[in-house]
Amino acid sequence: MVKKRIEDLLNNIIEDENDITRRCFRAWIDGGYNGEHSYRKNFERVEKANTFSKLRSFTIEQFTCFIAFEAGCSYGYAQENIVKYFNKNELNDLTVLLMEEIEETFISFFPDSNRAPVTEAGENALA
Repeated sequence: MVKKRIEDLLNNIIEDENDITRRCFRAWIDGGYNGEHSYRKNFERVEKANTFSKLRSFTIEQFTCFIAFEAGCSYGYAQENIVKYFNKNELNDLTVLLMEEIEETFISFFPDSNRAPVTEAGENALA
């Protein structure tokens, strides 16, 4: 039952930027789920994630936490099922899409941050 719930959460998430799971994940990041404390903690971490690998790690961690919360399972079980659901390219595509959404959300909340997009080459995200 939990595995099916995870699969339902992941279905169409790459193809549809307005997918309910992606919208709810954005709310997870911006504090819409857990309030201001979560919002402050997440954006403090995003601000410090000034390389591709740091932002990627944050994105994967938070998306897995979100799926685990929504499915009512452990982090490890959610992670295992996310990796099984997607092939390697799809998983990478999803991660990059979610990273872009996190950066866009950060910039919308902090327009004066001078944050430039993080690149795969690992260049600094701050201009």
